[in-house]
Amino acid sequence: DGRVVEKGDVFVHLTDYTEACMENMVYNVEVNESWLKRRGVDPASVTVGTLEWSEYAQNENNMVFSQTAESNPVYGSHGANSIHALSNADVILAADVVYDVHSIPDLVSTVCKFLSSPWKSTNGNQNGEEKRAIFATTFRNQTTFGLFEKELDKKGIICDYLSLDDVPFVFPCYFRQPRSDVRLCTMKLK
Repeated sequence: DGRVVEKGDVFVHLTDYTEACMENMVYNVEVNESWLKRRGVDPASVTVGTLEWSEYAQNENNMVFSQTAESNPVYGSHGANSIHALSNADVILAADVVYDVHSIPDLVSTVCKFLSSPWKSTNGNQNGEEKRAIFATTFRNQTTFGLFEKELDKKGIICDYLSLDDVPFVFPCYFRQPRSDVRLCTMKLK
């Protein structure tokens, strides 16, 4: 049905890898707490943590083996373990992650591992639905994007591109990138 977040039992885990991005995500969560509350979302259900694609993709049992966000005082009460969060998620929503040819195999392996695991409802029960990965990414380089699509195909992942004609501008005054450069797709296993 296309809804990613709605009122009720929602858990959102934000990830990146650099310290500066992590600090910015914590700041954004904190300044948007009243906005979340007005929409029926408990701000405590929005957490942040570091994640390197290879760490999840190559981790057989989803065991934690790197510094976790909850042990880093920068993240405060919003820190959480990203491997655990991703292992229990129902949707990956990624923005601008297809840019480095060296990270694409781990990125696609992460998506494949995620989509292959069973869907869990908010109370942890499996309900038989398929997980989803939704990517919004900029088409910067044909070679890089071609490798991304080739890796998806090798892993048995179908990428369904959506028409941007049907996607409204949320913040049109901030839009700088031509829409023709943006790819929006949903992914599922073949």
